Amino acid sequence: MKLVNYKNVLLLLLFVSAVALRVYDIDAKNMWFDEIYSWKISNGSIVKIISESAGDIHPPLFYIVLKAWTFIFSDSVVSMRMLSVMLSIISMFVLHIITKKLLSNEIQRLLVLLLFALSPLNIFYSQEVRMLNLNLLLTLTSVYFFIRYVSTPRGIFGALYCIAATLSLYTHYFALFILFAQLLYAGLIYLNDRNFRERLRPFFKYPAFAFAMFIPWLPIMVGQAIKGQPWRKTQSVQQVSVEVFNYFKDVFLSPYFTYESMTVMYLSHLISILTILFLLLCIIRIFNAGRFLIEPADVSILLFFIPLIFAIVVSFRQSIVYSRYLSIIIPYLFILLVYFSFRFYKQRTAIVISLLLASISFLGIMINYGNDFKNNDYRKIISYISANKSEKDKLIVEPHFMGWAIDYHNMHSSSPIPKPNILGWNIRMQLDSLSKSKEFDKLWFVLDYSSMDNSQYDYLANNLAALGYDEVSEKTFYLIPEKVKVHLFESIKHKPNK
Repeated sequence: MKLVNYKNVLLLLLFVSAVALRVYDIDAKNMWFDEIYSWKISNGSIVKIISESAGDIHPPLFYIVLKAWTFIFSDSVVSMRMLSVMLSIISMFVLHIITKKLLSNEIQRLLVLLLFALSPLNIFYSQEVRMLNLNLLLTLTSVYFFIRYVSTPRGIFGALYCIAATLSLYTHYFALFILFAQLLYAGLIYLNDRNFRERLRPFFKYPAFAFAMFIPWLPIMVGQAIKGQPWRKTQSVQQVSVEVFNYFKDVFLSPYFTYESMTVMYLSHLISILTILFLLLCIIRIFNAGRFLIEPADVSILLFFIPLIFAIVVSFRQSIVYSRYLSIIIPYLFILLVYFSFRFYKQRTAIVISLLLASISFLGIMINYGNDFKNNDYRKIISYISANKSEKDKLIVEPHFMGWAIDYHNMHSSSPIPKPNILGWNIRMQLDSLSKSKEFDKLWFVLDYSSMDNSQYDYLANNLAALGYDEVSEKTFYLIPEKVKVHLFESIKHKPNK
């Protein structure tokens, strides 16, 4: 009884710690463009959200969920990011009940939860207004009911699996790779275990139903895949290999490891190499022993490696951020690391390995908290304009959609700055419209060099001089991923005579 209570206390502490780590400093980092985009698109009607999503690269479910969340609570930074926190903690609970099915040892289960609770990568994405943790929760839920059905074939498990799988497909397309892993596992069991064949045969209708319910969106997904995104480039074998190595670094040291000292960089290389070697050697030992897919936890091998392999194939054509798109397979990585440690080493050694990984993750948490920025940190730019603006100033941001960060600031600040004017979809259209307008006396022009069409940015002062504007000031802000220049111009016609 005391042992049971002791484990329950540890379990409670893990969940409390997970919540605290994800809530701490939740608003310290800026809302970067993707988060602003989530906010912007969720402000529309359901029909508009679906329409906007069709023109983007992700399906619409998260934006609909975010719209409902902000309607009930608010669209403050803390409120919107708390949605991701909640989804992360529920995901941790689902992971807990999954480990009960896959791992017989209570210590192993607690260690998996410890690694997830301390995961700097999940903490990072739990403080982001994106669909990653919703996709994590839905794919974990589909995995749970998949495991339940395989062990105890019942219609209710199949139906719940089908619902979770369908919703995950409408959240993020990489959920498909989890489904492929499940189908491969079920297919291998079906072929290799004659005694289980009759019981498992009805399962295949459930993923078929899930795909059928996704058919209305399938043409849109295909169109988006063919179109791609122009800023995503083809990659060589060497580039893809580097990205795979960086994925393991991100998992344990957070995406900020590249901004740290050379000591941290060397440590990240060591962690990545040792983790990959450990996983591969353990899998080779399982294959050599003829024990593949014998133990329940072996399903995690497919759940981790199948999405990883598909991601590698995809990234040859279009580069992806592995830590972002593959955040859904982190739980299976943790299961594998703990499971393999206990399978091939003595318990004491396995515990030491797991605690060492937890210690490295804690270092990653410190690195994550030690960096208070994300991409597109416009906070200093907004403060600069706010400190130097006049009452009737106008503002143009190029590209225009980067001005959404200023729109968000103006909606939530008692000291707004000029609302961004959209005079066109690129700088040429903006300048053409400006040449026909007489209402711009003093004009702020924000040029974000992360734009793919920035070839005319360095000629802005000359172009505006031709339109009758003098440059009053220019300031450069060095942000991630590219610099941003802020110009202030004044119309010669309205300039006071000296």
